Amino acid sequence: MQIKAERYFSPLTGRGECYLVSVIKRDGRNREYIVEINPLHRAMYFLFTGNWPHDYVENFAWIVSFYPHDALLLPGKEGRFKPDGGMNFTRSELEKFMVQGIGAAIEDFSQRHRPMMLVAVAIRKKLGRLYHRLLIRHAEAAGYLYHQTYVQEAIYVIEKKSKSAKPERAPTFQRGDYCAIAGLYE
Repeated sequence: MQIKAERYFSPLTGRGECYLVSVIKRDGRNREYIVEINPLHRAMYFLFTGNWPHDYVENFAWIVSFYPHDALLLPGKEGRFKPDGGMNFTRSELEKFMVQGIGAAIEDFSQRHRPMMLVAVAIRKKLGRLYHRLLIRHAEAAGYLYHQTYVQEAIYVIEKKSKSAKPERAPTFQRGDYCAIAGLYE
């Protein structure tokens, strides 16, 4: 499987940075994905200000999301995050895509912008388990601390290793079923 990540610009994406990740599988299937890294949405600040100062969250926290490139043309932003089974990734292929594709975009972004905190929200249970598994394995090697305190809320937080405040407790929210914050846009 071949994976290539490069910076990308489109007026249809958010106000942060975008990357285009191209994937070509051995069976000939190919697809392009957009990785967006935007400032953390204001509506999410309250989740983190109990553990980090408000200024830190406002100025140094970014949110990472990805979706198929062709979803840019769908009406409304909520359509971007529908399940994508077109590539029929095996578990190992999906992990490789996440590490070499999305990970490469995050690495490039981190080198250029020096974000202190990156957040990802899993809108599906399987994606959340994948985030968790990969962050446990790769966050430290990339120079980040993985804060597992938010996993119960389907929020995955990594913070650049530094002198910043480490969260001591996670906010608790009552939920009957698995769900997450999604579709927050200004």
